[in-house]
Amino acid sequence: MAAPTGAGVDRTPTTTAAAGTGVDRALAALPEAKRELARMLLAARRPVPARPAPRSGAGPVPATALQARLLRREQHRPGAGTGSHAVRLTGRLDHGRLREALTGVLARHEALRCRISGAPDGAGPLLTVDDTPCLRLTRTDLTHHAEAARRDAVRRQITESAGTALSLEDGRTSWFRLLTLGLDEHVLVLASHLAVFDGWSSGVFLTDLAAGYRDGPEALAPPELQFTDYADWQRRWLASPDGSAELARRRAGLAGAPAAPPAPGGFERGHLPVRLGRGPGSPLDAGLALGSAEGATPFMTLLAALAVVLARRDGGTDVVVGTPAAGRFATQLEGAVGQFTTVVPVRIGLSGRPSFAELLHRTRAAVAEALSHQRLPVDEVCTGGAQPYSVLFALHNYPAVPFGLPGIEVSQLPGPPARHLELYSPDPAATSACIGLVERDGEIGGTAEFNRRATAPEDVTALLGGVEDVLRRALASPSAPGITL
Repeated sequence: MAAPTGAGVDRTPTTTAAAGTGVDRALAALPEAKRELARMLLAARRPVPARPAPRSGAGPVPATALQARLLRREQHRPGAGTGSHAVRLTGRLDHGRLREALTGVLARHEALRCRISGAPDGAGPLLTVDDTPCLRLTRTDLTHHAEAARRDAVRRQITESAGTALSLEDGRTSWFRLLTLGLDEHVLVLASHLAVFDGWSSGVFLTDLAAGYRDGPEALAPPELQFTDYADWQRRWLASPDGSAELARRRAGLAGAPAAPPAPGGFERGHLPVRLGRGPGSPLDAGLALGSAEGATPFMTLLAALAVVLARRDGGTDVVVGTPAAGRFATQLEGAVGQFTTVVPVRIGLSGRPSFAELLHRTRAAVAEALSHQRLPVDEVCTGGAQPYSVLFALHNYPAVPFGLPGIEVSQLPGPPARHLELYSPDPAATSACIGLVERDGEIGGTAEFNRRATAPEDVTALLGGVEDVLRRALASPSAPGITL
């Protein structure tokens, strides 16, 4: 759920009146070019809070480690960081209100108005927020096409949208397409850059768009915290004693785990639909019930079974699996658009011939430990790009975002396959598969993204088949030792 908007949030640090006046006067006496630098230096001297807070000033802030990586990748492969989302709008659409609402959403979120470029001194890239939103919207009239031709054109437009060559350096991070299929039927397509728009942002964006269309853009007050507040805090916190200590502890917890070797041929993306079988008496349903009885969530239960499969495959007793985390560990971040996602490596020990029941307890503890460190960007945890996991696994149970416009029925349209593997991996060549499952309407399925240079589709399918086999064996004797044998 989105956090309350922060219409009355004072974005300046709290000081005494006398001190504030003195600092303000001193800053005002500086040349404009030095004024913002002085504000940044003053901010750097303050203790860094454990959670993000409104930043001081409005100048550029350091980009996050993930954004810096995506910028480097974009410079070599334009368009590689573009994602696409589409919704069908059925009903009488007011084009002017829609345009105003879209502009209002861009104005509300700094992440949608920022540019990412290298610093003049050669340091890391900086986030610069443009004051004025720039709506990029193209309209296509398909009303004169036959129905089959319209369907083909919609699919083609959505696919083309995912290949839009957006530019972080120019601030061209979003592009909209409005397709008119009939007087009362439209499709709205959004191309957005992964560096400024994560999966959670889709819900925030649609909620804000509905509010802006219904109540006008003036109803869209800024969120309590902007993504730029988070980016500014992250860099300062990582350099603080507390952040440095937590990073050292996290690296120590992963010490000794071998780095996943990159595939000799590099990285080539592949996609595969996947599904786990459910139904009365299925090993999956019974296995999830067993996990619940041991205090494990469905994700933990499936992760424990996957750890067994990977340990058998690799012949080891120490498994690390990467799992994406929303990264919005403060409620004030829930209402902001941005790229907050991180990956937490979950290290699970399988030594000592544990039973599946014992392994569930180990997995539950390992997941809790890993998630407690989601403030740490994976690019900082994995020094030199050496990542300790070759498989990513996620199970989402989020409901569909309620999105309604006055007099208009709204429905989500399937988009092109995601590009999560590159997003979640400091070195995509070292990741063989990213299995993303969704639990919805009694089914568990989704898409597996894999590296064609590292694995084959049948190998990915075998991982999930192995999970079901482990659950079937665990059900027969959950307390028997040696589940990994």
